[in-house]
Amino acid sequence: MNFLTPMLIVNTYCHFANAYHTFNRFHRKLCIVSSVLIIMFLNVGCEKEKPVPGRLHLEINTRNTQPLRQALYGFNTNMMSGDYGYLDPDFVELTKTLAPKTLRFPGGTVGNFYHWKIGGFLEEEMASTLNLKLNQRNKGNYARLQRRRDGKILFDDFMQMCNTLNITPVVVVNLWTGSPEESAAWVRYAKDKGYGITHWELGNEYYLPHYLNKYPTPAAYIKEAKQHVTAMKTVNPNIKVSVCATPIAFHKDGWLVKTQQRKWDEALAADTSFFDAYSVHVYAYKAMRKKEIEEMRGYLMGWIHFAVPDALEYYQKLFPNKEMWITEWNIANPANRVANTQLHAMYVGDFFLKMLTMPNVTQANFHVITGPGKGFPAFSPVTPVNPKTFWKYGGEPQTDFGNTIRRAVYPTFQLIGEAFAQADTQFTLSIQNQPSLSGAIEYAGKQMSGIQAQAIGGEDAKRLVILVSNRTGEDHTPQLFIDGKRYKRDITYRYVANERLNATNGGNAEMEGSGKIEINIQEWNGKATELVIPKNSFGIVKIMK
Repeated sequence: MNFLTPMLIVNTYCHFANAYHTFNRFHRKLCIVSSVLIIMFLNVGCEKEKPVPGRLHLEINTRNTQPLRQALYGFNTNMMSGDYGYLDPDFVELTKTLAPKTLRFPGGTVGNFYHWKIGGFLEEEMASTLNLKLNQRNKGNYARLQRRRDGKILFDDFMQMCNTLNITPVVVVNLWTGSPEESAAWVRYAKDKGYGITHWELGNEYYLPHYLNKYPTPAAYIKEAKQHVTAMKTVNPNIKVSVCATPIAFHKDGWLVKTQQRKWDEALAADTSFFDAYSVHVYAYKAMRKKEIEEMRGYLMGWIHFAVPDALEYYQKLFPNKEMWITEWNIANPANRVANTQLHAMYVGDFFLKMLTMPNVTQANFHVITGPGKGFPAFSPVTPVNPKTFWKYGGEPQTDFGNTIRRAVYPTFQLIGEAFAQADTQFTLSIQNQPSLSGAIEYAGKQMSGIQAQAIGGEDAKRLVILVSNRTGEDHTPQLFIDGKRYKRDITYRYVANERLNATNGGNAEMEGSGKIEINIQEWNGKATELVIPKNSFGIVKIMK
């Protein structure tokens, strides 16, 4: 109700009462009492109140909005190991719970070998790169896929799942062992089937030395990419295509030595006429085994806080008028001691919040939604103890979904999925009286903000969700303000937190774990004035205005 409406009624009554000479003491008191009661009623839950000095203060401005980039919430799929199929009931159910907005097909590296018409791979192409480890991995996954799925990863199966779960697909075309004609036929098939696919990537990471036997120079890639784009857009001129840019700006340690990656990006920037976007794969590259996990907190959060903005400046200067797609992102190296820990769960929530502040990023996919092991995946099959692998510590817990384990990042993404489910708008959120966090390793001596938060919801702002990351090892009690008024009503706070940064869901490659499921969603309901954001946490605060 508008504040002026009830006050107008009261004032109108008083005016007529005075006009008819009945404005006696009783009516004067009635007018005053009515006005006070109406003001009190209108301010239930939101009161004009000054923030307490020195106390954390979150202020949402519902009048300053922008459309929510829902395509930021996606996953990379990579099903070549055959552990799951796109129509397997457990895969579908686990993915449905995460509620992603996009999925990338057929994955990253596997997209460089995939042939969509046969729904699989050719054995003779599995060892076609200059990297022995990649060749061995490809051959091993090829053999497993043959045993488990008759060698098939069917595009139509993927699209059936996407249509069932209302997920937007992102497709990687094969510029390694494929042809422009094959890519164009894929676009035509998708168009004729009514799949409505608009996002297509021109291969995966061809700037790496693995692919020098076909792409010895950036010019060789650009020439091939142009041929694919011409063929594809002749079939459907409404699609968007993205080229492979390098991640050089996100790991400055390699800045001086990886001059070839800088030259690759510069060559793409010299001719941007044939592509709509550029894809970058973003990983926090340090995977140090001898550092304590508390130090890794200071490094990872410092990397997000300091390195990511610097990297964005590099790409924006090169490609000022192009969309940026982050089609893979995660920590680096599945054997990272941070993998599958509470810190990993915090990291993915914190990086996701950072992406919400990056306006040129329009599409993002976490790497990877599923796969064997305890490192990268959001969920994975039970991994047997094997001393020859990185996954020898911690054993496996009693699983909560058949033979599948929801790894540490799963509940964080589940919360993001819940927040995005009914949201189409992002609101301005400011933070006052920030707690600080000290950086570590290369960020030692640097101070950064201890809290990240963003507000999203429906355009009418009746339902709001605050996504909040507490990077620090201390609890914080915030005051919530909406449009300048303190919010005091009931809220629901769902979050992932743990006293121990090295808590895991089923052990860890570098640190012996308990073998239990230690990282789950917790829930608190109560008054906004009693909200506590626990240490080492990521969560969502649900508000009904």
